[in-house]
Amino acid sequence: MSRLFAASDIHGHGYLLQVLLDKAGYNPAADRLFLLGDYVNKGPDSAGTLNLVDRLCTAGAVALQGNNERKWLEQVPDSAAPDRSAASWYQRLIARMPLWAEEDGYLFVHAGLRPGIPLAAQSAEDLTSIREPFFHSPPLKNKTVVFGHTPTFRFGLSPGEIWCGTGKLGIDTGAGHGHDLSLVELHEGRQWSLSVSTPNTLRKMKFRFT
Repeated sequence: MSRLFAASDIHGHGYLLQVLLDKAGYNPAADRLFLLGDYVNKGPDSAGTLNLVDRLCTAGAVALQGNNERKWLEQVPDSAAPDRSAASWYQRLIARMPLWAEEDGYLFVHAGLRPGIPLAAQSAEDLTSIREPFFHSPPLKNKTVVFGHTPTFRFGLSPGEIWCGTGKLGIDTGAGHGHDLSLVELHEGRQWSLSVSTPNTLRKMKFRFT
Protein backbone atom coordinates (compact mmCIF):
# COMPACT_ATOMS: atom_id res chain seq x y z
CA MET A 1 0.00 0.00 0.00
CA SER A 2 1.23 3.48 -0.88
CA ARG A 3 2.31 5.55 2.11
CA LEU A 4 1.81 9.31 2.43
CA PHE A 5 4.77 11.23 3.90
CA ALA A 6 5.19 14.88 4.82
CA ALA A 7 7.98 17.06 6.24
CA SER A 8 8.29 20.79 6.81
CA ASP A 9 10.68 23.53 7.91
CA ILE A 10 13.91 21.74 7.06
CA HIS A 11 15.92 24.98 7.29
CA GLY A 12 19.15 23.85 5.68
CA HIS A 13 19.20 20.40 7.28
CA GLY A 14 18.66 18.48 4.05
CA TYR A 15 21.14 15.79 5.05
CA LEU A 16 18.91 14.97 8.05
CA LEU A 17 15.84 14.81 5.82
CA GLN A 18 17.63 12.25 3.66
CA VAL A 19 18.49 10.21 6.77
CA LEU A 20 14.85 10.27 7.88
CA LEU A 21 13.62 9.19 4.45
CA ASP A 22 16.12 6.34 4.43
CA LYS A 23 15.19 5.22 7.94
CA ALA A 24 11.47 5.30 7.06
CA GLY A 25 12.11 3.24 3.94
CA TYR A 26 10.67 5.90 1.64
CA ASN A 27 10.24 4.50 -1.87
CA PRO A 28 9.52 7.21 -4.46
CA ALA A 29 8.20 4.60 -6.88
CA ALA A 30 5.45 3.59 -4.45
CA ASP A 31 5.12 6.27 -1.74
CA ARG A 32 4.09 9.92 -1.93
CA LEU A 33 6.02 12.76 -0.30
CA PHE A 34 4.91 16.34 0.36
CA LEU A 35 7.43 18.95 1.53
CA LEU A 36 5.81 22.00 3.08
CA GLY A 37 8.40 24.74 2.66
CA ASP A 38 11.17 26.57 4.50
CA TYR A 39 14.04 24.54 3.07
CA VAL A 40 16.40 27.51 3.41
CA ASN A 41 17.82 29.90 6.02
CA LYS A 42 18.75 29.37 9.68
CA GLY A 43 20.52 26.01 9.09
CA PRO A 44 23.90 24.91 7.74
CA ASP A 45 23.22 24.19 4.05
CA SER A 46 20.36 25.99 2.34
CA ALA A 47 21.68 25.46 -1.19
CA GLY A 48 22.33 21.76 -0.65
CA THR A 49 18.86 21.35 0.80
CA LEU A 50 17.27 22.99 -2.24
CA ASN A 51 19.31 20.68 -4.46
CA LEU A 52 17.95 17.68 -2.52
CA VAL A 53 14.41 19.02 -2.80
CA ASP A 54 14.86 19.34 -6.55
CA ARG A 55 16.02 15.71 -6.80
CA LEU A 56 13.13 14.51 -4.67
CA CYS A 57 10.65 16.40 -6.86
CA THR A 58 12.19 14.94 -10.00
CA ALA A 59 11.48 11.52 -8.47
CA GLY A 60 7.85 12.44 -7.75
CA ALA A 61 7.68 14.47 -4.52
CA VAL A 62 5.72 17.73 -4.25
CA ALA A 63 7.48 20.73 -2.67
CA LEU A 64 5.57 23.84 -1.59
CA GLN A 65 6.85 27.37 -1.09
CA GLY A 66 7.42 28.62 2.43
CA ASN A 67 7.91 32.18 3.61
CA ASN A 68 11.68 31.75 3.55
CA GLU A 69 11.67 30.64 -0.08
CA ARG A 70 9.61 33.72 -0.90
CA LYS A 71 12.40 35.83 0.60
CA TRP A 72 14.78 34.17 -1.85
CA LEU A 73 12.51 35.16 -4.73
CA GLU A 74 13.40 38.73 -3.78
CA GLN A 75 17.08 38.16 -3.02
CA VAL A 76 19.21 35.03 -2.75
CA PRO A 77 21.87 35.49 -0.04
CA ASP A 78 25.36 35.89 -1.47
CA SER A 79 26.59 33.15 0.85
CA ALA A 80 24.17 30.63 -0.66
CA ALA A 81 24.96 31.05 -4.36
CA PRO A 82 28.44 31.40 -5.90
CA ASP A 83 27.22 33.57 -8.79
CA ARG A 84 24.17 35.16 -10.41
CA SER A 85 23.53 32.08 -12.55
CA ALA A 86 23.18 29.85 -9.49
CA ALA A 87 20.97 32.39 -7.73
CA SER A 88 18.70 32.60 -10.78
CA TRP A 89 18.43 28.81 -10.89
CA TYR A 90 17.27 28.71 -7.26
CA GLN A 91 14.73 31.45 -7.94
CA ARG A 92 13.33 29.56 -10.95
CA LEU A 93 13.10 26.39 -8.86
CA ILE A 94 11.22 28.21 -6.10
CA ALA A 95 8.92 30.02 -8.53
CA ARG A 96 7.72 26.64 -9.86
CA MET A 97 6.72 25.47 -6.37
CA PRO A 98 2.98 25.60 -5.62
CA LEU A 99 1.55 27.24 -2.51
CA TRP A 100 -0.72 24.33 -1.56
CA ALA A 101 -1.55 20.76 -2.57
CA GLU A 102 -4.21 18.16 -1.81
CA GLU A 103 -4.05 14.38 -1.48
CA ASP A 104 -6.26 11.74 0.17
CA GLY A 105 -8.35 14.23 2.15
CA TYR A 106 -5.31 16.22 3.32
CA LEU A 107 -4.62 19.82 2.40
CA PHE A 108 -0.92 20.65 2.56
CA VAL A 109 0.19 24.24 3.10
CA HIS A 110 3.17 25.96 4.67
CA ALA A 111 1.48 28.14 7.30
CA GLY A 112 -2.31 27.86 7.15
CA LEU A 113 -5.43 29.44 5.68
CA ARG A 114 -7.26 32.72 6.19
CA PRO A 115 -10.70 31.79 7.62
CA GLY A 116 -13.67 32.44 5.36
CA ILE A 117 -11.62 32.83 2.17
CA PRO A 118 -11.95 30.24 -0.63
CA LEU A 119 -8.76 28.30 -1.23
CA ALA A 120 -8.32 29.68 -4.73
CA ALA A 121 -8.54 33.25 -3.36
CA GLN A 122 -6.06 32.82 -0.49
CA SER A 123 -3.08 35.17 -0.67
CA ALA A 124 0.49 33.91 -0.89
CA GLU A 125 1.28 35.90 2.26
CA ASP A 126 -1.42 34.15 4.29
CA LEU A 127 -0.61 30.69 2.94
CA THR A 128 3.04 31.10 3.91
CA SER A 129 2.89 33.32 7.01
CA ILE A 130 -0.47 33.20 8.84
CA ARG A 131 -0.64 32.04 12.46
CA GLU A 132 -3.30 32.90 15.05
CA PRO A 133 -6.36 33.44 12.82
CA PHE A 134 -5.78 30.01 11.30
CA PHE A 135 -5.15 28.24 14.62
CA HIS A 136 -8.47 29.41 16.04
CA SER A 137 -10.55 28.84 12.90
CA PRO A 138 -13.06 25.98 12.58
CA PRO A 139 -11.88 22.88 10.73
CA LEU A 140 -12.50 22.48 7.05
CA LYS A 141 -15.21 20.04 6.04
CA ASN A 142 -13.79 16.63 5.11
CA LYS A 143 -10.18 17.86 5.06
CA THR A 144 -7.26 17.80 7.46
CA VAL A 145 -4.87 20.72 7.02
CA VAL A 146 -1.23 19.67 7.41
CA PHE A 147 1.03 22.67 7.98
CA GLY A 148 4.41 23.85 9.25
CA HIS A 149 5.77 27.38 9.82
CA THR A 150 4.91 27.54 13.53
CA PRO A 151 7.17 25.27 15.61
CA THR A 152 5.05 23.03 17.79
CA PHE A 153 6.74 24.11 21.03
CA ARG A 154 4.84 27.39 20.60
CA PHE A 155 1.65 25.39 21.22
CA GLY A 156 3.01 24.43 24.65
CA LEU A 157 4.31 21.03 23.55
CA SER A 158 7.68 19.53 24.29
CA PRO A 159 10.18 20.09 21.48
CA GLY A 160 9.77 17.41 18.83
CA GLU A 161 6.07 16.70 19.40
CA ILE A 162 3.52 16.87 16.59
CA TRP A 163 0.61 19.27 17.24
CA CYS A 164 -2.75 17.58 16.68
CA GLY A 165 -5.78 19.87 16.51
CA THR A 166 -9.30 19.30 15.22
CA GLY A 167 -8.81 19.02 11.48
CA LYS A 168 -5.29 20.45 11.73
CA LEU A 169 -1.85 18.86 12.07
CA GLY A 170 1.28 20.93 12.80
CA ILE A 171 4.50 19.14 11.83
CA ASP A 172 7.21 21.81 12.28
CA THR A 173 9.05 20.31 15.25
CA GLY A 174 11.62 23.08 15.48
CA ALA A 175 14.62 22.26 13.29
CA GLY A 176 15.03 25.97 12.61
CA HIS A 177 15.20 26.62 16.37
CA GLY A 178 17.76 23.97 17.30
CA HIS A 179 15.22 21.23 18.02
CA ASP A 180 13.99 18.36 15.84
CA LEU A 181 13.38 17.65 12.18
CA SER A 182 10.48 15.25 11.68
CA LEU A 183 9.08 13.10 8.91
CA VAL A 184 5.48 11.92 9.31
CA GLU A 185 3.51 9.15 7.62
CA LEU A 186 -0.11 10.20 7.70
CA HIS A 187 -2.06 7.02 7.04
CA GLU A 188 -0.63 5.20 10.06
CA GLY A 189 0.23 8.22 12.22
CA ARG A 190 3.96 7.52 12.41
CA GLN A 191 6.75 10.01 13.09
CA TRP A 192 10.52 9.77 12.65
CA SER A 193 12.59 12.54 14.28
CA LEU A 194 16.21 13.60 14.63
CA SER A 195 17.57 16.41 16.79
CA VAL A 196 19.60 18.89 14.76
CA SER A 197 22.00 19.29 17.69
CA THR A 198 22.44 15.57 18.48
CA PRO A 199 21.43 13.77 15.28
CA ASN A 200 22.76 10.35 16.18
CA THR A 201 19.60 9.16 17.92
CA LEU A 202 16.54 8.44 15.79
CA ARG A 203 13.17 8.63 17.52
CA LYS A 204 10.15 6.73 16.18
CA MET A 205 6.71 7.53 17.57
CA LYS A 206 3.00 7.22 16.89
CA PHE A 207 0.54 10.09 16.97
CA ARG A 208 -3.23 10.43 16.74
CA PHE A 209 -5.24 13.25 15.30
CA THR A 210 -8.86 14.05 14.57
